[in-house]
Amino acid sequence: MAKHDISNESDVRELVHTFYGKVRDNERMGYIFNDVAKVDWNTHLSIMVDFWSNLLFQTGQYKGRPFRQHIPLPIQKDDFSLWFGLFESTVDELFEGKKADYAKEMAAKIASSFALKMEMSGKFN
Repeated sequence: MAKHDISNESDVRELVHTFYGKVRDNERMGYIFNDVAKVDWNTHLSIMVDFWSNLLFQTGQYKGRPFRQHIPLPIQKDDFSLWFGLFESTVDELFEGKKADYAKEMAAKIASSFALKMEMSGKFN
């Protein structure tokens, strides 16, 4: 089946649900999300669809400051590379095009920004 670009809310939902399925099943990421954060997946997926819809299509569906929720979690510096790798492979598996490339670019920036903020806060010392 030919891939297409991320073009609507349905595509964003597919991306988010597929990606977080991989996160949930990943030994390291699953531990953080399931065991420590005890994420309510229905709520989290809905928020993440809003977040990525807003990021990719400026929908205004997400208003928040996502970094703060991550501070108390037992995140290590390498976890951001793992998170981004899972995201990038999910986008590549499902989509291709300018929005898909933009989604990967934004995910890389988010991972880098979060890692830098946590390092500056002394979390990784």
